[in-house]
Amino acid sequence: MQRSPAHSLPRLFTAPLTALALGALLAGPAAPATAAGRTTTETTVVIEGFEFVPASVTIHAGDSVRWVNKDNDEHTSTSDEPGWDSGAIVPDGDFTQVFLTRGTFSYHCDFHSTLTGKVIVE
Repeated sequence: MQRSPAHSLPRLFTAPLTALALGALLAGPAAPATAAGRTTTETTVVIEGFEFVPASVTIHAGDSVRWVNKDNDEHTSTSDEPGWDSGAIVPDGDFTQVFLTRGTFSYHCDFHSTLTGKVIVE
């Protein structure tokens, strides 16, 4: 019994699609990317000696900043304008904030008024 060419047509389409789907599953999840197709990054700010080090960081929209507390006291990373508030970051604790919009974002520690910093998002 001979099959018509029309009967083989679905196989022509399903085989490549199956291969693509399998390839995507084997590759695993893709790295996060911004609208421009750029992979996002995380910048670390260390809280040490009652200072944010570095006090100013420049990142791209979609990137994140991670604050790591290396002091013996609790600190916060709190936006000067409505935005984010880490709450208490305990010694050896950390907090991460993703920045989706461009701008300059000043922040401070709620517990120590002289502890200030800035995130510049391009």
